[in-house]
This record gives sequence, structure tokens and C-alpha cells, in this order.
Amino acid sequence: MTSPTRRDLFGAALGAAALPGFVSTARAADRKPVLRAAHITDVHITKDRDASKGVAAMFAHMANRRDGKPDLILNTGDAVMAVDGKTTGAKAAEQVALWKQAVKAAPAPIHSCLGNHDVWDGNEPTAEVPAEKKGFGLMTEVLGMPAPYYSFDKGGWHFVSLNSMCNWPKYATLSPEHFDWLKADLAKTKLPTVVLSHVPILSVTSQVYGDSCRKNNDNVVPGIWHHTDCWAISEVFRKNPHVKLCLSGHMHTCDRCEYRGVWYICGGAACGAWWNGSEYGFPPCYGAIDLFADGTFSYDFVDYGWAARKWNGKELKD
Repeated sequence: MTSPTRRDLFGAALGAAALPGFVSTARAADRKPVLRAAHITDVHITKDRDASKGVAAMFAHMANRRDGKPDLILNTGDAVMAVDGKTTGAKAAEQVALWKQAVKAAPAPIHSCLGNHDVWDGNEPTAEVPAEKKGFGLMTEVLGMPAPYYSFDKGGWHFVSLNSMCNWPKYATLSPEHFDWLKADLAKTKLPTVVLSHVPILSVTSQVYGDSCRKNNDNVVPGIWHHTDCWAISEVFRKNPHVKLCLSGHMHTCDRCEYRGVWYICGGAACGAWWNGSEYGFPPCYGAIDLFADGTFSYDFVDYGWAARKWNGKELKD
């Protein structure tokens, strides 16, 4: 499989989109990063649609990159196709087994946050997936997370994993307890910081996901597409300028935006359109990140060569 260049266009289909270009705040391109990371999101592993083969291709691509394999993998949620809703314990166990098998090939340790499809509603529990794992318990354990939200340090950087689902079944806002924890956690460190959330804190993607936001002469962003407490969170970041980068997923489309010195990157989806093509022209992809000692970084959207290129989503008809 040939590795694509940074600014490859994706998809042979008419109207296929390009992934965003290379993002860099690094002041010297020839410096050595203190950490190399990969950003995966919305893997949605399932027994159907060759998903396991797609995940294997993604991990193989990471492991064989010319600039080196990652030191860690940052997963921003929806690891499995869906254990929420009416998913039974038996069906949840099936998806969990697929994930556990797939990540054996991961080229680095995976640090995760929870997505909306990672929350089990407790339907028809089994001995393998008992009732006490309802809610955050099942996937927190499967993903090796110490808690539904947490932080850790590595290589001179601080990482914060938020739980966009903490008010489940409502989501995309932090509870008062979670918000206080975030403020306290960031106050304890001055290390350059990366924040993980499943739902974007800030993003352009929700405004251009078809024309679903258009209500007469207004654009109204659905509350589950974009953190509704984005202003309050950005205020916390303003008071903690060591926050440099926020990574998310959820929208299956890619963007990057900068606000008050913090970059927000929505990483598309490892599965593209749920392993059934490209979502609004954005194919299956992951992010390659270099983190530098002075708090600068670079982010590269990477096509890992999975063949699904069928366009999914609305198109404006001539």
C-alpha cells in the first residue's frame, strides 16, 4: 500500500473532498519532537463491512510510517459500533471481543475517552456483561481507562480525557462536578496540555453537516453535535494558557480551528461513513501528531489507504 502525501486528495468520485492540510505551530521544522502520537476516533468496530480489516490496515499504516511509529495513541471515542440503545449484553460482548482482538496490533498504548456509542444501557445483561457494567462501566474497563474522566502526564505534556457523556442520556456538556474537576486539574500543572473529548468543544463541522442547522434565517447547532458549554470551557482554557490542543471526533468529518490560542481539531473517523464509504467526502483517516518540548505541535490528517470512497451525505443538486 502506497503511503499518501500530506495534501493528497481523497476519493475518485465526483465532488470528493480533500482532508484539511497540515497544521503546525512548531517554530522549527527540523526539531525532534518529545512525543509522537496518533489520533484515532470513531472506529465503530463491527463484525460487518470488513471493519476489522480496516482497523488492521490503520494500525499497520501507523506502525510503518516513514517518520516513525507513535509513542501513544489518543482515541476520542466510539470505539465500538454501538453498545447504547437496545444493544443486549450478548451483542455488546461481541463488539468488545472484536475491539480487544483488533488492538493487539496497535503499535502503541491507547489512551481513550468515551463516546456516545460507548455507553451501555444495560439491556439483557449476561454473565460476561453483567448489569453492574451498565452506563460507563463496561467501556471504561474495556478501554483500560482509570475512570470515565482522568488525566496523565507523558513526555513533558499533560493529557486530559473529558467525558462528554457525563450527563447521560443527555450529553455534550460537563456536569458541575466534572467542570470543577477540569478547573482543578489544569490548575495543578503548567505542562503544555492536550484535551480529549468525543464531542467537539469548538468545531466548524456542525455548521456544514448538510444543511441540518438551517432554521429559516438562522443556523441552530444541535446540542449533541457541539459542546453547549463551549464558552465556559474556553474561559477555563483562557485562564490556563498551557492548554494548546483539543482533539475530538463524533462528526465523522474533519476540521481545525483556532480560538484564543487553542487549536481545536475534529479528526473525522477511522471508519469514514461507518465503514460504508466517505462521510461528506472525508474517508477513513487518523491524525499523526508531533509534540514539542516548548508546547508547539504539528498535526497531519492521514489517509491510511482504506478503499471505501463512496460518497455519503447530502449533496447540493444542480
